[in-house]
Amino acid sequence: MKIVQQYWKRTRPLTLREALESCVVDKSERGKSFVYKKYYGYVMAVVLRYITSEMEAEEAVNESFVKAFRKIEAFEMHADEEALEKTFRSWLARIAVNTSIDLLRTRKPTSFLEDTSDEEMKSHTVVMTDRLGVEDIMKLLTRLPDIQRSIFNLFEIEGYSHEEIGTMLHIPESTSRTYLTRAKQRLRKLYIEEFSVSHNIHS
Repeated sequence: MKIVQQYWKRTRPLTLREALESCVVDKSERGKSFVYKKYYGYVMAVVLRYITSEMEAEEAVNESFVKAFRKIEAFEMHADEEALEKTFRSWLARIAVNTSIDLLRTRKPTSFLEDTSDEEMKSHTVVMTDRLGVEDIMKLLTRLPDIQRSIFNLFEIEGYSHEEIGTMLHIPESTSRTYLTRAKQRLRKLYIEEFSVSHNIHS
């Protein structure tokens, strides 16, 4: 009977909980493979919000999984299956975001940040209240400078505060606010341009 049970466990599909437990207990390659295949697309989607280069995005995704498996013991597994799925995705996304930001800062130490004068800081304090469509924003984000795209994602999508963003990017909190405003302004401009072109084509 024990042999049958072992065979059954090897042949039937793993659950997320079993895969995570096997990664913790015996560093199982089967468990790692399950997690990698199941969440590869999800992690790639997160990374692509920050990194536009396919090669660099692939590197960031793989590095994210390496870090995740290295820290897997620190992940607290929820007893409820649905909650486990949700919390693991959030945990994985946070690792992917941090990895993407680190890669951007490493690869582009000088061009990642733009110069910001005091006058520019004052002229960009207006809060933008326009709400563009989510799908439209995601398409246009790739056309923003790295710093603007990153801060927009961190604040509007990931939910980080400007203080946290400042710490992550090693910039003043006020600079984070400025770049967010610039990002929103540029998104609005790009959106209007895209809409106008589309409208002219179909009119």
